[in-house]
Amino acid sequence: MQRYVIIAALALISYLLVYIIANYAMSGIAYDWRFESASISANYALMPLLGFVFVFFGLSFWKKRFKEKNSVLAVLFTFFVLLSLVAFSLVLWFFYRGNVDAIFSQVRNQFDRANKTPPSFAYTICAFNCNASNFGCFLSQDNGTFICQVNFWNELFRSSFFLFWLASIFAGISFFVYEFLEKLIKEKQ
Repeated sequence: MQRYVIIAALALISYLLVYIIANYAMSGIAYDWRFESASISANYALMPLLGFVFVFFGLSFWKKRFKEKNSVLAVLFTFFVLLSLVAFSLVLWFFYRGNVDAIFSQVRNQFDRANKTPPSFAYTICAFNCNASNFGCFLSQDNGTFICQVNFWNELFRSSFFLFWLASIFAGISFFVYEFLEKLIKEKQ
């Protein structure tokens, strides 16, 4: 019973931290999912819970199944955090790809109708020095390339995946705290 109380307390603390960070510390950047907000979505309220459950119990399962030490689990957790960002960038790439193809086609047709040579086209997911706030297309400074950009960080902070990702970080930390507390309780008995 004590085990479940500790896990529930860690989950509640993680949820509250995600809620405070996303809604108050990053209020100008992240999506507003405060409970008093008119735009609340169940997706935003559930993602921190799913992130916590997935990572906390995933690490617990991995430890029991493969008899790994905490150092190996820490490396596995770090890879999960980093690879999840790579996965999100791939999602952005494919999500906006249809829009980008339609925009490139429209620009190409406009140049063809004017009997001008169309510029070259580029599509990027940028993380730093972006010209687009979220998603945008523009002609480069030398007018030779038509560029469509997706701002990775703005898209991440406004997505429900950010809440999942942030909760999964707190879940990993909670897992190692739980392991430490469990070890202390066993030593006292």
